[in-house]
Amino acid sequence: MKKNGFTFIELLVVITIIGVIFAAGIVSFAAITTRSRDVRRKADLESMRQSLEICRSLTGAYPDLIYVYQADVSTSSLSCGASGPTLITKTPLDPKPCPVSANGSYTYTKASATTYTLSAPCMEVDTSYQVTNP
Repeated sequence: MKKNGFTFIELLVVITIIGVIFAAGIVSFAAITTRSRDVRRKADLESMRQSLEICRSLTGAYPDLIYVYQADVSTSSLSCGASGPTLITKTPLDPKPCPVSANGSYTYTKASATTYTLSAPCMEVDTSYQVTNP
């Protein structure tokens, strides 16, 4: 007598293979998403670095403070001092906010009139990445 259909073992093997492929896809997607957020953070820091260099060429010094607030996007900007021009009207924000820094975004530290450090405290892969003046 001939039976049509699949045996229980065949179905289990197929379901197991599909499960393994699905799990590998999820892990790969998570890794790609993490790397893409880090690439975005690096691009944001480079954009801010270029604006800081323009500010230094206009005023001779880097600004004392960059206003970057995760909660209040409407007031975040980058300007060259109190009387200088606004270079970035809407400063870039971290693609995935984290509680590491006080404002949940990028940090700017001015060491002197000619040196600074920009960093993204929420980097997920390149944890030691920071930008300094050239």
